[in-house]
Amino acid sequence: MSVPKSILITGGNGNIARLLANRLLKDNHRVTCLDITEPQSESTVAEVDYVTADICDEATIERTLKSKKTEIIFHLASLLSGSSEIDRRRAFNVNALATFNLFEMALANGSPSIIYPGTGASYGSDVPSILPEDKPQWPENIYGVTKVANERLGVYYKLKHGLDFRCLRPPLVLSPFAPSAALTAYASHAYVAAAKGETFVFPVSRNVGMSTIYIEDLVEGFVQLAFAPENKLLQHAYNLHALCPTAQEIADSIHKVKPDFQYNFKSDPAVEALLTTAPNVFVDSSARRDWDWRPISDLDACTAAIFKLIGTQ
Repeated sequence: MSVPKSILITGGNGNIARLLANRLLKDNHRVTCLDITEPQSESTVAEVDYVTADICDEATIERTLKSKKTEIIFHLASLLSGSSEIDRRRAFNVNALATFNLFEMALANGSPSIIYPGTGASYGSDVPSILPEDKPQWPENIYGVTKVANERLGVYYKLKHGLDFRCLRPPLVLSPFAPSAALTAYASHAYVAAAKGETFVFPVSRNVGMSTIYIEDLVEGFVQLAFAPENKLLQHAYNLHALCPTAQEIADSIHKVKPDFQYNFKSDPAVEALLTTAPNVFVDSSARRDWDWRPISDLDACTAAIFKLIGTQ
Protein backbone atom coordinates (compact mmCIF):
# COMPACT_ATOMS: atom_id res chain seq x y z
CA MET A 1 0.00 0.00 0.00
CA SER A 2 1.29 3.48 -0.89
CA VAL A 3 2.00 6.19 1.69
CA PRO A 4 -1.15 8.35 2.12
CA LYS A 5 -1.10 11.43 -0.09
CA SER A 6 -3.03 14.68 -0.31
CA ILE A 7 -4.95 14.42 -3.59
CA LEU A 8 -7.02 16.92 -5.58
CA ILE A 9 -9.59 15.78 -8.15
CA THR A 10 -10.82 18.51 -10.52
CA GLY A 11 -14.19 17.90 -12.10
CA GLY A 12 -14.78 16.29 -8.73
CA ASN A 13 -18.58 15.92 -8.92
CA GLY A 14 -18.46 13.64 -11.97
CA ASN A 15 -19.19 9.95 -11.71
CA ILE A 16 -15.65 8.85 -12.54
CA ALA A 17 -14.40 11.32 -9.92
CA ARG A 18 -16.80 9.94 -7.30
CA LEU A 19 -15.64 6.37 -7.90
CA LEU A 20 -12.03 7.55 -7.96
CA ALA A 21 -12.46 9.33 -4.63
CA ASN A 22 -13.90 6.20 -3.04
CA ARG A 23 -11.05 4.11 -4.42
CA LEU A 24 -8.40 6.52 -3.09
CA LEU A 25 -10.01 6.64 0.35
CA LYS A 26 -9.62 2.87 0.61
CA ASP A 27 -5.86 3.47 0.68
CA ASN A 28 -6.26 6.22 3.29
CA HIS A 29 -5.41 9.12 0.98
CA ARG A 30 -6.76 12.59 1.79
CA VAL A 31 -9.07 13.61 -1.05
CA THR A 32 -10.37 17.02 -2.13
CA CYS A 33 -12.88 17.30 -4.98
CA LEU A 34 -13.23 20.60 -6.84
CA ASP A 35 -16.08 21.35 -9.22
CA ILE A 36 -18.01 24.32 -10.56
CA THR A 37 -21.27 23.07 -8.99
CA GLU A 38 -21.98 21.99 -5.44
CA PRO A 39 -22.28 18.19 -5.10
CA GLN A 40 -25.72 16.67 -4.69
CA SER A 41 -26.17 15.31 -1.18
CA GLU A 42 -26.85 11.80 -2.46
CA SER A 43 -23.61 11.73 -4.47
CA THR A 44 -21.22 13.10 -1.87
CA VAL A 45 -18.52 10.85 -0.49
CA ALA A 46 -17.90 10.82 3.24
CA GLU A 47 -14.41 12.00 4.24
CA VAL A 48 -13.97 14.01 1.02
CA ASP A 49 -13.46 17.78 1.23
CA TYR A 50 -15.48 19.59 -1.43
CA VAL A 51 -14.50 22.92 -2.98
CA THR A 52 -16.95 24.75 -5.26
CA ALA A 53 -15.09 26.74 -7.91
CA ASP A 54 -14.75 27.17 -11.66
CA ILE A 55 -11.59 25.48 -12.97
CA CYS A 56 -10.79 28.91 -14.47
CA ASP A 57 -10.79 30.51 -11.00
CA GLU A 58 -7.02 30.72 -10.53
CA ALA A 59 -7.14 32.25 -7.05
CA THR A 60 -9.27 29.47 -5.60
CA ILE A 61 -7.30 26.73 -7.35
CA GLU A 62 -4.00 28.07 -6.03
CA ARG A 63 -5.41 28.60 -2.54
CA THR A 64 -6.61 24.99 -2.55
CA LEU A 65 -3.24 23.64 -3.71
CA LYS A 66 -1.50 25.54 -0.94
CA SER A 67 -3.92 24.84 1.90
CA LYS A 68 -4.19 21.13 1.10
CA LYS A 69 -0.47 20.73 0.39
CA THR A 70 -1.53 18.81 -2.71
CA GLU A 71 0.78 16.01 -3.86
CA ILE A 72 -1.25 14.50 -6.74
CA ILE A 73 -3.82 16.10 -9.05
CA PHE A 74 -6.27 14.06 -11.11
CA HIS A 75 -7.25 16.73 -13.63
CA LEU A 76 -10.65 15.51 -14.86
CA ALA A 77 -12.36 18.88 -15.31
CA SER A 78 -13.31 19.66 -18.91
CA LEU A 79 -16.09 20.72 -21.21
CA LEU A 80 -17.08 17.64 -23.21
CA SER A 81 -17.35 17.35 -26.98
CA GLY A 82 -20.95 18.46 -27.59
CA SER A 83 -20.78 21.47 -25.27
CA SER A 84 -17.35 22.37 -26.65
CA GLU A 85 -18.69 22.65 -30.21
CA ILE A 86 -21.52 24.89 -29.03
CA ASP A 87 -19.18 27.32 -27.27
CA ARG A 88 -15.64 27.02 -28.62
CA ARG A 89 -14.29 30.00 -26.66
CA ARG A 90 -15.54 28.61 -23.36
CA ALA A 91 -14.16 25.18 -24.36
CA PHE A 92 -10.71 26.61 -24.98
CA ASN A 93 -10.74 28.52 -21.70
CA VAL A 94 -11.90 25.52 -19.66
CA ASN A 95 -10.04 22.74 -21.43
CA ALA A 96 -6.80 24.42 -22.51
CA LEU A 97 -6.13 27.74 -20.77
CA ALA A 98 -7.20 26.46 -17.34
CA THR A 99 -4.89 23.47 -17.80
CA PHE A 100 -1.96 25.74 -18.67
CA ASN A 101 -2.71 27.75 -15.54
CA LEU A 102 -2.90 24.58 -13.47
CA PHE A 103 0.53 23.46 -14.69
CA GLU A 104 1.98 26.86 -13.77
CA MET A 105 0.37 26.80 -10.33
CA ALA A 106 1.59 23.24 -9.77
CA LEU A 107 5.18 24.33 -10.44
CA ALA A 108 4.80 27.19 -7.99
CA ASN A 109 3.24 25.02 -5.27
CA GLY A 110 5.35 21.94 -4.69
CA SER A 111 5.09 20.37 -8.19
CA PRO A 112 2.39 17.76 -7.50
CA SER A 113 2.05 14.93 -10.01
CA ILE A 114 -0.67 15.54 -12.60
CA ILE A 115 -2.69 12.61 -13.93
CA TYR A 116 -4.56 13.62 -17.07
CA PRO A 117 -7.25 11.84 -19.15
CA GLY A 118 -6.68 11.99 -22.90
CA THR A 119 -9.32 10.71 -25.32
CA GLY A 120 -9.78 8.55 -28.36
CA ALA A 121 -11.37 11.63 -29.95
CA SER A 122 -7.87 13.05 -30.28
CA TYR A 123 -7.14 10.68 -33.18
CA GLY A 124 -9.92 11.83 -35.49
CA SER A 125 -11.86 9.50 -37.79
CA ASP A 126 -9.09 8.23 -40.05
CA VAL A 127 -7.92 5.45 -37.72
CA PRO A 128 -7.19 1.75 -38.21
CA SER A 129 -9.27 -0.93 -36.51
CA ILE A 130 -6.28 -1.81 -34.36
CA LEU A 131 -5.01 1.56 -33.14
CA PRO A 132 -1.26 1.66 -32.42
CA GLU A 133 0.07 3.70 -29.53
CA ASP A 134 2.10 5.99 -31.79
CA LYS A 135 -0.69 6.81 -34.26
CA PRO A 136 -0.56 10.54 -35.10
CA GLN A 137 -3.38 12.51 -33.51
CA TRP A 138 -5.44 14.69 -35.86
CA PRO A 139 -8.69 15.53 -34.02
CA GLU A 140 -11.72 16.83 -35.85
CA ASN A 141 -13.48 18.68 -33.02
CA ILE A 142 -12.43 21.38 -30.55
CA TYR A 143 -12.63 18.95 -27.62
CA GLY A 144 -10.08 16.64 -29.23
CA VAL A 145 -7.92 19.60 -30.23
CA THR A 146 -7.69 20.84 -26.63
CA LYS A 147 -6.95 17.33 -25.37
CA VAL A 148 -4.01 16.94 -27.77
CA ALA A 149 -2.78 20.42 -26.85
CA ASN A 150 -2.84 19.52 -23.16
CA GLU A 151 -0.98 16.27 -23.75
CA ARG A 152 1.79 18.11 -25.58
CA LEU A 153 1.80 20.87 -22.97
CA GLY A 154 2.08 18.34 -20.15
CA VAL A 155 5.03 16.64 -21.82
CA TYR A 156 6.70 20.04 -22.28
CA TYR A 157 6.36 20.77 -18.57
CA LYS A 158 7.66 17.31 -17.77
CA LEU A 159 10.75 17.52 -19.98
CA LYS A 160 11.60 21.20 -19.46
CA HIS A 161 10.43 21.84 -15.91
CA GLY A 162 10.40 18.43 -14.21
CA LEU A 163 6.63 18.27 -13.63
CA ASP A 164 5.49 14.65 -13.17
CA PHE A 165 2.84 14.50 -15.91
CA ARG A 166 1.09 11.21 -16.74
CA CYS A 167 -1.68 10.70 -19.29
CA LEU A 168 -4.23 7.96 -20.02
CA ARG A 169 -6.29 7.63 -23.19
CA PRO A 170 -9.32 5.43 -22.44
CA PRO A 171 -11.69 3.96 -25.03
CA LEU A 172 -15.50 3.88 -24.70
CA VAL A 173 -16.45 3.47 -21.03
CA LEU A 174 -19.12 1.00 -19.89
CA SER A 175 -20.86 2.75 -17.02
CA PRO A 176 -24.35 2.90 -15.50
CA PHE A 177 -23.70 6.63 -15.02
CA ALA A 178 -23.23 7.51 -18.70
CA PRO A 179 -25.09 10.72 -19.70
CA SER A 180 -28.37 9.97 -21.44
CA ALA A 181 -27.45 12.31 -24.31
CA ALA A 182 -24.15 10.56 -25.05
CA LEU A 183 -24.80 8.97 -28.45
CA THR A 184 -22.04 6.37 -28.29
CA ALA A 185 -22.95 5.24 -24.74
CA TYR A 186 -25.80 3.02 -25.95
CA ALA A 187 -24.21 -0.05 -24.32
CA SER A 188 -24.23 1.64 -20.92
CA HIS A 189 -27.82 2.77 -21.45
CA ALA A 190 -28.83 -0.82 -22.25
CA TYR A 191 -27.68 -2.00 -18.82
CA VAL A 192 -29.64 0.74 -17.08
CA ALA A 193 -32.77 -0.06 -19.08
CA ALA A 194 -32.43 -3.76 -18.25
CA ALA A 195 -32.04 -2.96 -14.54
CA LYS A 196 -35.28 -0.93 -14.70
CA GLY A 197 -37.14 -3.62 -16.64
CA GLU A 198 -37.50 -1.38 -19.67
CA THR A 199 -37.34 -2.35 -23.34
CA PHE A 200 -34.22 -1.00 -25.03
CA VAL A 201 -33.62 -0.04 -28.65
CA PHE A 202 -30.00 -0.40 -29.74
CA PRO A 203 -29.29 2.52 -32.13
CA VAL A 204 -26.76 0.46 -34.13
CA SER A 205 -26.60 -2.76 -36.11
CA ARG A 206 -26.07 -6.02 -34.25
CA ASN A 207 -22.42 -6.41 -35.24
CA VAL A 208 -21.25 -2.88 -34.36
CA GLY A 209 -18.79 -2.40 -31.51
CA MET A 210 -15.64 -0.56 -30.50
CA SER A 211 -12.81 -0.66 -27.98
CA THR A 212 -14.39 -0.60 -24.53
CA ILE A 213 -13.50 -0.54 -20.83
CA TYR A 214 -15.53 -0.99 -17.62
CA ILE A 215 -15.65 2.19 -15.51
CA GLU A 216 -14.15 0.72 -12.32
CA ASP A 217 -11.28 -0.68 -14.39
CA LEU A 218 -10.68 2.82 -15.74
CA VAL A 219 -10.59 4.16 -12.19
CA GLU A 220 -8.15 1.43 -11.20
CA GLY A 221 -6.03 2.33 -14.23
CA PHE A 222 -5.84 5.95 -13.06
CA VAL A 223 -4.76 4.86 -9.58
CA GLN A 224 -2.21 2.34 -10.84
CA LEU A 225 -0.64 4.89 -13.16
CA ALA A 226 -0.58 7.59 -10.49
CA PHE A 227 1.34 5.41 -8.05
CA ALA A 228 3.60 3.56 -10.50
CA PRO A 229 7.31 4.26 -9.91
CA GLU A 230 8.32 7.09 -12.21
CA ASN A 231 11.41 5.22 -13.43
CA LYS A 232 9.18 2.40 -14.72
CA LEU A 233 7.16 4.66 -17.00
CA LEU A 234 8.62 4.65 -20.49
CA GLN A 235 5.68 6.54 -22.07
CA HIS A 236 4.30 10.01 -21.47
CA ALA A 237 0.79 8.82 -22.41
CA TYR A 238 -0.79 5.39 -22.32
CA ASN A 239 -3.70 3.85 -24.21
CA LEU A 240 -6.11 1.54 -22.38
CA HIS A 241 -8.20 -1.30 -23.80
CA ALA A 242 -10.23 -4.15 -22.32
CA LEU A 243 -12.62 -5.70 -24.85
CA CYS A 244 -14.62 -5.04 -28.00
CA PRO A 245 -18.18 -6.35 -27.66
CA THR A 246 -20.74 -5.99 -30.44
CA ALA A 247 -24.23 -4.72 -29.68
CA GLN A 248 -25.60 -8.26 -30.01
CA GLU A 249 -22.98 -9.64 -27.63
CA ILE A 250 -23.91 -7.00 -25.07
CA ALA A 251 -27.59 -7.88 -25.41
CA ASP A 252 -26.81 -11.59 -25.02
CA SER A 253 -24.68 -10.95 -21.94
CA ILE A 254 -27.41 -8.84 -20.32
CA HIS A 255 -29.97 -11.51 -21.15
CA LYS A 256 -28.00 -14.11 -19.17
CA VAL A 257 -28.51 -12.03 -16.03
CA LYS A 258 -31.88 -10.51 -16.91
CA PRO A 259 -33.79 -13.18 -18.89
CA ASP A 260 -36.79 -10.86 -19.26
CA PHE A 261 -34.71 -8.16 -20.94
CA GLN A 262 -36.50 -7.00 -24.09
CA TYR A 263 -34.58 -5.29 -26.86
CA ASN A 264 -34.43 -4.64 -30.58
CA PHE A 265 -32.17 -2.89 -33.08
CA LYS A 266 -32.94 0.30 -35.02
CA SER A 267 -29.84 1.76 -36.58
CA ASP A 268 -29.31 5.50 -36.20
CA PRO A 269 -27.00 6.54 -39.09
CA ALA A 270 -25.28 9.21 -36.97
CA VAL A 271 -24.48 6.82 -34.15
CA GLU A 272 -23.49 4.02 -36.47
CA ALA A 273 -21.14 6.31 -38.37
CA LEU A 274 -19.36 7.22 -35.14
CA LEU A 275 -18.95 3.60 -34.08
CA THR A 276 -18.00 2.02 -37.40
CA THR A 277 -15.06 4.42 -37.79
CA ALA A 278 -13.88 3.87 -34.21
CA PRO A 279 -11.04 1.40 -33.46
CA ASN A 280 -11.83 -2.08 -32.17
CA VAL A 281 -8.60 -2.19 -30.18
CA PHE A 282 -6.58 0.55 -28.50
CA VAL A 283 -3.18 -1.13 -28.34
CA ASP A 284 -2.16 -0.89 -24.68
CA SER A 285 0.92 -3.08 -24.53
CA SER A 286 2.97 -0.31 -22.90
CA ALA A 287 0.57 -0.03 -19.95
CA ARG A 288 0.63 -3.80 -19.50
CA ARG A 289 4.44 -3.77 -19.64
CA ASP A 290 5.22 -0.67 -17.56
CA TRP A 291 2.66 -0.81 -14.75
CA ASP A 292 1.04 -4.24 -15.10
CA TRP A 293 -2.31 -3.02 -16.44
CA ARG A 294 -4.82 -5.92 -16.29
CA PRO A 295 -8.50 -5.01 -16.90
CA ILE A 296 -11.57 -7.25 -16.93
CA SER A 297 -11.52 -8.62 -20.46
CA ASP A 298 -14.53 -10.96 -20.20
CA LEU A 299 -17.86 -9.39 -21.17
CA ASP A 300 -19.95 -11.49 -18.78
CA ALA A 301 -17.67 -10.46 -15.90
CA CYS A 302 -18.17 -6.81 -16.91
CA THR A 303 -21.93 -7.35 -17.03
CA ALA A 304 -21.97 -8.82 -13.53
CA ALA A 305 -19.85 -5.92 -12.25
CA ILE A 306 -22.11 -3.31 -13.86
CA PHE A 307 -25.28 -4.75 -12.35
CA LYS A 308 -23.56 -4.92 -8.98
CA LEU A 309 -22.60 -1.25 -9.32
CA ILE A 310 -26.16 -0.31 -10.32
CA GLY A 311 -27.38 -2.06 -7.19
CA THR A 312 -25.26 0.22 -5.00
CA GLN A 313 -26.85 3.41 -6.32
